[in-house]
Amino acid sequence: MMKELRIQNVTVRYGEVKALDGVELVVNPGELMVVMGPSGCGKTTLLLAVLGALTIDEGHIWINGEDIDTLPLEERNIGYVPQDFGLFPHLNVYENIAFGLRVRKHVEERIRERIKELLLTVGLKELEKRRPKELSAGQKQRVALARALAIDPSVLLLDEPLSNIDEATKAEVRANLKEIQRESKVTTLCVTHNPEDSFQLGERIAIMYAGKIIQCDTPQRILENPKNDLVKRLIAPMYILWNKRS
Repeated sequence: MMKELRIQNVTVRYGEVKALDGVELVVNPGELMVVMGPSGCGKTTLLLAVLGALTIDEGHIWINGEDIDTLPLEERNIGYVPQDFGLFPHLNVYENIAFGLRVRKHVEERIRERIKELLLTVGLKELEKRRPKELSAGQKQRVALARALAIDPSVLLLDEPLSNIDEATKAEVRANLKEIQRESKVTTLCVTHNPEDSFQLGERIAIMYAGKIIQCDTPQRILENPKNDLVKRLIAPMYILWNKRS
């Protein structure tokens, strides 16, 4: 069952600084929502707040109507792919994907079945015995995605998923990421500073600046109707690409 993620008036303070300032955001069931903004705007803080890795000072976070504010990280059933993919270097592809299932004490037969499904989904069936050092960045990303999806998460969080991918293969990796998310149908919140990645990945995009969401809409509507000059400046690279294609 696909789940809705609702972030309601969430504030996180670091001393006198508001890293998140009354953030309001709804990610629809099965949607891939991208939060885009410059470094230091609060994107990763937002992911960590949803994950449960830090405590919010105000507001609420809901998954399918359940307030998860007080739930510890391990009880939130959230899949997380960090910027560096977070793979265990001493474990092969199979064992990396199995990690979360073993922590949850699934039986080995079910673990084998689930990993077989995921290796097919991410296109790594022939690479299950390789270790991370033997994989390309794109392959590492797919292993990290498979590991996050193995637990059947209610919500998937992606932190700058394309920042470690070289430009020559980025378009292919981006397409693979979209396809895997679409096939899994998991509600996904992705953060990035890159306008092109945002507009290529997101069904909707939330523009963040100084801890606030300043506009949230489909990529096309944001391009056609930016809310203000700040949004125009943040998405400026997309106007160049848009004009080239039109």
